[in-house]
Amino acid sequence: MSQDNKSPDENSGKGHKDDDVVLEIATPNGVFRGTFDKNDKVETVIKEVVKDRDLAEGDAFELHYGEVHLEPVNRPLVSFGLKKGRYKLTLVATGSGV
Repeated sequence: MSQDNKSPDENSGKGHKDDDVVLEIATPNGVFRGTFDKNDKVETVIKEVVKDRDLAEGDAFELHYGEVHLEPVNRPLVSFGLKKGRYKLTLVATGSGV
């Protein structure tokens, strides 16, 4: 997984493998932009976004692609139809036990 919190075009066409999925993920702490392998698991993406955006690691989060809730989180991105290309997703906090 390589991460790039730069403008989406700064890494376009450079070093991307055929299995790369470029994600733009809206979070409670701003937008995360990063590149993942299509075989990376959803839980890996969530962990990386939570760490990068300084979100509470103990909180529960869900990743959504439009109306689709990407679960179970142990499935790879490609199993949800996220293949080579760019996608916009949303990270939603589902509860912190507060």
